[in-house]
Amino acid sequence: MIASLILSKYQQHHEEQTLSNKFISAPKINDIYFLDFRLFNESLRPKEKYRIAKVFDITGDVITLRYGDLLFPSKHKAADSIRFGQLRYTEYFQPERFNFSHHDIQTLRDTGAIYLVKRPFQNKVFGNFVSPSRPAENSSSFILGKREYLSGVAYFEDPYDEQGFSKAFQYFTQSAKLGFPKGQIRLAQMYLEGIETEKDLTLALFWLQQAALQSNKRAIIKYGIVCQQVENCNLSDFYQFLIESGVNLKVRESAVKLSS
Repeated sequence: MIASLILSKYQQHHEEQTLSNKFISAPKINDIYFLDFRLFNESLRPKEKYRIAKVFDITGDVITLRYGDLLFPSKHKAADSIRFGQLRYTEYFQPERFNFSHHDIQTLRDTGAIYLVKRPFQNKVFGNFVSPSRPAENSSSFILGKREYLSGVAYFEDPYDEQGFSKAFQYFTQSAKLGFPKGQIRLAQMYLEGIETEKDLTLALFWLQQAALQSNKRAIIKYGIVCQQVENCNLSDFYQFLIESGVNLKVRESAVKLSS
């Protein structure tokens, strides 16, 4: 019986690590990273060892994390914080954003700094919610470009439609041209990743700027990340342009810099 229990735990651990590697290789927004924070910060207190982070955004090759507010003495305590529902609270994750390249994330995984990754299913991990509940998108309310955006999302996320990405690109393009900021951001993301189109950072910047002009904070932050990768892109000029266009600009400095 003991041997069977040990084997079962080993198999479970192996499956978790295999899935973690899969999620690291193809990250998604809302993935939960379990961190051995001693490998991030050497000046922690003895009981401050482990921390939870969440993928809040992905811009091309750049993955944006926000860290949880608490540090834990054991991996078990870190997992329990999810089981007890702490991640359901809006202020659980700190507001500061940390940007890592995909290569950096892979290195953190290889060194054990990211020791486990969980991908929420129906917004749950370990049986409890990991994000505050939000009202579903109301497709019945008419906003120009919104219907096309929702159609694009549906096709993009459909694993059974071989033409899903192509259809999504068409719908996101329609949505973007109609001025819907979420559609503009999704179209920019497809240009960043080269999905159903040639990779084009200049066009990605153009569509992010269109969304930013509508005071979309996410677009402003994404523009800052992409701008660092484009020669002759001047972030100060972009911010000044937004201000002159009437955008109330408030962006944390850390939100537009890649973490080393």
